[in-house]
Amino acid sequence: MLLIGLLFLAFGVVALLGPWAVYYCRRHGLVAEVSARSSHHTPTPHGGGMLLPMVVVPLGLLAIWWLQPPHDNFLYILMLASLGVAFIGWRDDHAPLDPQLRLAVHLPAVALALAYLPPLFDIFPQTMVVPWWVEKIILLLAWGWFVNLYNFMDGADGLASGNAVFLGCAVAILAPPFAPLALLVAAGAAGLQRVNGAPASIFLGDVGSTWLGFVLGGLLLVAAADNTWQLLWPLATVALVFCADATSTLVRRIAHGHAPWVPHKTFWFHRALRLGLSHRTLTVYVLVLNLGLLAIALITLAYGWPEIGFIVGLLLMAAVAWYIRAHEPAKS
Repeated sequence: MLLIGLLFLAFGVVALLGPWAVYYCRRHGLVAEVSARSSHHTPTPHGGGMLLPMVVVPLGLLAIWWLQPPHDNFLYILMLASLGVAFIGWRDDHAPLDPQLRLAVHLPAVALALAYLPPLFDIFPQTMVVPWWVEKIILLLAWGWFVNLYNFMDGADGLASGNAVFLGCAVAILAPPFAPLALLVAAGAAGLQRVNGAPASIFLGDVGSTWLGFVLGGLLLVAAADNTWQLLWPLATVALVFCADATSTLVRRIAHGHAPWVPHKTFWFHRALRLGLSHRTLTVYVLVLNLGLLAIALITLAYGWPEIGFIVGLLLMAAVAWYIRAHEPAKS
């Protein structure tokens, strides 16, 4: 009953405060102007994602204290460290910061949380033991990338917040012990859809997108802690939409000599919008794709071949990319 009450509270408070966030950001000049790299056509406030750490963090700490889920020390640190990520995002929303400065906050926050994360690579035989420091470096880079790719993918109305609703629910389904915190994130993101969903009255801003990337990344990792080999693959499968889009785009841009931190409009979701999709239609298609990935993950997990589900998910993402590429107008 406590969890149900907290979920309704997270959803209701964020939804109720949504219009206030629009007013506050407008009044304080937090408005994203239209530029060549924008997906919106009118100046729109940004920074509405500040409601998520404001509401979800205290409720999440209460849920952890009351329900005592597994690895609660990690979850406490995850919630508290997320405030640092949100703060630097909030500062970036006020005045763009150097990417290196943002990383100087993101990576220590990730490293602090990783210090409390149980070993994940103990799945290998004794003859293939991975040194703990190698594991931590790999996870530091992977989680740090997830924080930033989530920020990169926040480029269409309701896309990032809608994906957070899905991922929170997916973690709750695949790893029920962590359902309370995962569902709280989903409930907060769902409440934010009142003003962030298409057509958006306010954008998440860096404060919201990086906070979501940090918290969701941590939940995806800790959800696999007690059954890594079986759960790592389905958890990776349900995160494929954002991970595959951002990672393949980054690799393509680096291969063409572009700096990875320079804003652009070449993500696959941008290219889908240029095919004539509305923001609302795009978010619906992404939801359908996510549900398909979840179904693949659950079916292959049930049959004991979760890694096959991940491969099938990659093929599905490749098929979507091929479809978008095939329907793009030919360049002159």
